[in-house]
Amino acid sequence: SIGKAFRRQIVRGAQVADKLDEKWERVSDGLRDKSRCDPNTNRRLYDNGKRRDGTSIGNPGLGELCTPEPLKPLDTSLVRDMLSLAEKSALGVSPGVSATALATKIQETKGLVRPSFDRSLENASTEDEKSRGLSNFELYATLRSINAQLGGSKAATRAFQLAWGKELIQSYAPNANRDDFVTPFPEKVEEELSDVDYDKNSLLDALGKLTVFLGKMKSGGVIGYSELSIPYDDYGSVVTVALDDYSPIGAEILLSEQGLGEGPMQAVLRALLADAGIRGELSTFYIDPSTTRQEAYRPTQL
Repeated sequence: SIGKAFRRQIVRGAQVADKLDEKWERVSDGLRDKSRCDPNTNRRLYDNGKRRDGTSIGNPGLGELCTPEPLKPLDTSLVRDMLSLAEKSALGVSPGVSATALATKIQETKGLVRPSFDRSLENASTEDEKSRGLSNFELYATLRSINAQLGGSKAATRAFQLAWGKELIQSYAPNANRDDFVTPFPEKVEEELSDVDYDKNSLLDALGKLTVFLGKMKSGGVIGYSELSIPYDDYGSVVTVALDDYSPIGAEILLSEQGLGEGPMQAVLRALLADAGIRGELSTFYIDPSTTRQEAYRPTQL
């Protein structure tokens, strides 16, 4: 029948796509030059080759760090404080929800999902690994509960994200400004922002606050390393934020897959853009900077 033939074509097309993906994974991993290290970013590079005129083909991939920075032990009190601010923000944007109701919902969610997280903790070999697993559990349960209390409303969820982001910035980077902004490509900033349709100083102030905030997250072991850059030739229309060894990544991937919200970093970025008066889109990617092979893929970078 036409229906069966159509479905067979779809299956064949998917199989071809899968094979092409597998081939590209092997090729792209082969292009990763283990001996090359970008002097500005301290990252491995993909060598995509050269054109006849000597120019590079494509942009180098954002690879793993050549000299990894040790991840500091997780400061669990920092995580608790961030989640307390999340609860405070949720109550602030939803007057109809009481603190008691939210606390009850969080406890109910913990009871529901704890067995799954407990199984994942069985392989933890150190106390720090256990702390990270428990923090992922707390983050997931809290944000899932907040989403439920907000009724899944997109408008309420966005208001919560903005409020939470503002609380996080006020708590960890209240006085930061453009002078605190750190990037591997400082000489490119003025050139890239020379002709933009927004206030570049407002953006630089936002990036200064983000730099300080991420520094606090690094000191608390929430992230291992951060990199902020304004990619060359995008004319100030793109800002890239890379967070290596991002501890809450497991909980955030689960929340994302279930459509239950975003994490603290997205909240901070949304709040900073709003405060700077800059309209734009926020795209999140969960990356394994060491490989592109699906069978070995284990995201650690946001």
